[in-house]
Amino acid sequence: MLLMESIDFNSSLGFIQFYKQLLEMQNNKKAKRTKLTKEQIDVLQQAFTLFDTDKSGSIDESELRNAMKALGFNASKEEVQKMVEQIDRDGSGTIEFQEFVEMMKKKMLEDKNVEVEIEKAFNYFDDDNEGAIDLEKLRRVAADLGEECDEQTLKDMIYAADLDQDGKVSKDEFMMVMRKMKLI
Repeated sequence: MLLMESIDFNSSLGFIQFYKQLLEMQNNKKAKRTKLTKEQIDVLQQAFTLFDTDKSGSIDESELRNAMKALGFNASKEEVQKMVEQIDRDGSGTIEFQEFVEMMKKKMLEDKNVEVEIEKAFNYFDDDNEGAIDLEKLRRVAADLGEECDEQTLKDMIYAADLDQDGKVSKDEFMMVMRKMKLI
């Protein structure tokens, strides 16, 4: 199926769907996992100690959610429950420090990788490094992908993501739209 055929351009989500599919096409390889720095582990130790309110050496779901929030990661109650289930090796319903480090490492690296990939997608459109995606760039990408789009469809795609209505999608607008779509 062609990329453009799978997108509903009559909705304001068409532009976002286009970006999401481009992002998937650009890099299907998993990003390399790296180790956390000593400083990052120290921050995690401080957070773990701070949120281990009963000083038991482990934190429960409520404590974990608060710790993640303090570290800048918003996770729903359901996400935290799922994380605990996935990482809790002994089935105690709590997370020990090493389990916490492994879980946070995964979350930190995933979030970083998603942002990097979204930036790559933006840069694919912004081939002249102007810092914005305009109608001409969108037309070029559609042509690169072998897709035919009428002028109004392309204009609608720009309009859907152009928050300040200047006729271009800036990098900040692009990132804000991705955050809104919970891709970052």
